[in-house]
Amino acid sequence: HIADCAHVVAAVGMLADDEAVQGDALLDMMEELLGTPRADLQWFFMNVETTVGPSRERLVRTRTEQEAKTLRASLAQELYGTLFSWVTRLVASGIAPPAEQGATSRRGGVAKKLGLLDLYGFEIFPSNGFEQLLINYCNERIQQLFNRQVFLSEAQDYAAEGLDSDGHWHNLVKAACRLPALALLQGEPGSFAGIFGVV
Repeated sequence: HIADCAHVVAAVGMLADDEAVQGDALLDMMEELLGTPRADLQWFFMNVETTVGPSRERLVRTRTEQEAKTLRASLAQELYGTLFSWVTRLVASGIAPPAEQGATSRRGGVAKKLGLLDLYGFEIFPSNGFEQLLINYCNERIQQLFNRQVFLSEAQDYAAEGLDSDGHWHNLVKAACRLPALALLQGEPGSFAGIFGVV
């Protein structure tokens, strides 16, 4: 599976960068990576086929350069989306809990669950709308909650084991929970009101 995934990722990268590989070299690489015959790829990238009328007559025309670029980018997107869905299903099937509550997994161990959450923070776009601001704000709040839960738990463990007698780790945790983007938006108690407080 890993080699197949690597081939698809490489194909996506080449298709997405329309200046990196072009023409015959692109067709050769796609044939090697995806296993699709070169002639089929060439037809796909160069032609548009339409069926019209009750007699189902086939009309074929050559794609414009812009259409070919758009198709190339769309194919990269579709390949990436399909690969992501496949990997997600593969992971989900590998960790899926058994049908009965409290039963063991297929391998005889305790059933496992996996939760994924993107905690990247603010995304940079040429133009952010109000919806994106709210999404980013929620992501920052989730990041803050994550920092508090994980790092505070670690600091308490250190203190319980006598490794934080001077409170150094506890102070670091407090600093990790202070996120500048949140301070700007919601303010901080006893100081700045924040953008939301002013609006």
